Amino acid sequence: MIDIEARIRRLFGRLRSRASEFRAGDSAKKAAGAFQDFKQSDRAKKAASAFQDFKQSDRAKKAAGAVNDLKDSDAAKKAAGALNDLRASGTGQKAEATLKDLRQREPVRKAEESARKLLHDLRAGSGTSGSSGSASA
Repeated sequence: MIDIEARIRRLFGRLRSRASEFRAGDSAKKAAGAFQDFKQSDRAKKAASAFQDFKQSDRAKKAAGAVNDLKDSDAAKKAAGALNDLRASGTGQKAEATLKDLRQREPVRKAEESARKLLHDLRAGSGTSGSSGSASA
């Protein structure tokens, strides 16, 4: 188990350092700038308008109805039941406990936090947030 933990720490450490390098790189900054430019462009506004029109169309309503019918189908209920059975089984509970234990460890929490910050920064279009955290695991 300790070997697995060490491997996970190394992998998350590499992930964090690569994410920091990516965030600080010129290509990420250039992509963030291009994304901001696109968000403010006429093309983006047209696309948003077209998407809203589509959401209100009969085709979209028909598709939403089909998805709801699929959710209510016997196959979907069987799949949900099987998933609940798996979660309730000894193996499922053991896997859940292991994952919960792993997520409580400091290197994993730091890696998750770095990944969340990176995604937030990319979604916000800022490229970098100023503080990228330590890359040591």
